[in-house]
Amino acid sequence: MKIGNLKALYWHSFFLAVTMSFTEINTVMPALILRAGGGERLVGGLTAIMVGLPLVSQLVFAGFLSTRSRKKPYLLTGINLRVFALAAAAVAIAWIGTDYAIIPIVFVTMSLFALSGAFAGVSYTEMVGKVVVTAQRRRFFVRRQVATSAGLLISAVATRLFLGVTSFPDGYVLLFAMASGFLLIASAGFWALDEPAGEIVQKDKTQKRESDGIVRSMGKIPEILRSDANMRMLIIAVNLGALGFTAIPLVTALAHRRFELLPETAGWFVIIQVIGMLLANLVWTRLIKFGGFRFVLRAELILVALLFPFSLVASRYFPLWAYMSIYLVTGAIISAHRVGVDAILVQISPDGQRALYAGIFGAANLGTAIMPLITGMLTSALGFSPVFIGASILSLAALIPASKIWCGEWYKEV
Repeated sequence: MKIGNLKALYWHSFFLAVTMSFTEINTVMPALILRAGGGERLVGGLTAIMVGLPLVSQLVFAGFLSTRSRKKPYLLTGINLRVFALAAAAVAIAWIGTDYAIIPIVFVTMSLFALSGAFAGVSYTEMVGKVVVTAQRRRFFVRRQVATSAGLLISAVATRLFLGVTSFPDGYVLLFAMASGFLLIASAGFWALDEPAGEIVQKDKTQKRESDGIVRSMGKIPEILRSDANMRMLIIAVNLGALGFTAIPLVTALAHRRFELLPETAGWFVIIQVIGMLLANLVWTRLIKFGGFRFVLRAELILVALLFPFSLVASRYFPLWAYMSIYLVTGAIISAHRVGVDAILVQISPDGQRALYAGIFGAANLGTAIMPLITGMLTSALGFSPVFIGASILSLAALIPASKIWCGEWYKEV
């Protein structure tokens, strides 16, 4: 593999992370919705858009992209659409400026952001599989997470500063504008990336339309799910853990209900969460050496199971500064998800079929797609305790299928 490709991927990871901190789904975005007058249901709805919509739409994009030997042009198209969506959010909020009108602006622009992210995400999974050889993937995913955490830390400090010194909604206008700019810079990594040639799709008389290739690709789904036990176990584990992972933004909503939050508090949440990610990366490096990527997935599920009971206790008996320590755990969970789930998917998907596998994985994660809406409605109706306890129980249940995934070449079966 050319060293230039590694640098290009790390470049993209770093600057993408800067963008992610400015629009962080577990802290910044819930705080924006709550500050604009929304409640738990709207927080759940926005989470469903930003997490679930890409997963559902990935299958359609995967069918299209699996018929293409080159993924780079489509990856860049998806990134550019995301740049436009973030810029549009900044301009529209600055122009309208009233509190509750901000909410539909955020929902519309983040819908475009999520859909274009699905288009880019499928291409990215295929690209990583093509340019990062098997023996280098453990090192790549860990180092990518280090680059990501460094970018998140820098932008988290900036987020805290901007939200603390600006009035509402000017701070968020600035965050969206900067996110758009840094995402454009991140795309330079893919312009520099040298994509290896893939398998050329030959068209014959029975494949006259682009949709033919898409239909044939989607027709492979039942066979893949029947024959690939690793894929089935990964899908089951992620769906069982979906309630917990998608309920993390409600930790911020709980803080909003129990404490008097200043505008810059969301910035502190991001900073502490990033510190948790950085510390967790050191642990994941050792876990991967010992037990592969599935150990990281299992660690994520255990942390989710512990997060919600602790947050309920902390919100009732601890002061705000102590409650903030919860974001060390959310940072570790997010880091584990990115290292574990992403790497497992790349590792278990065969060469030439990663776009299709990414689409199947996204479409099969219906729990992750619809769970934010359910958690938002249930929390609004029943309160935080039943939802949080349920999330912990399901996360523990997800440990069973997660333990049955075999995807490592770097460790012996234990």
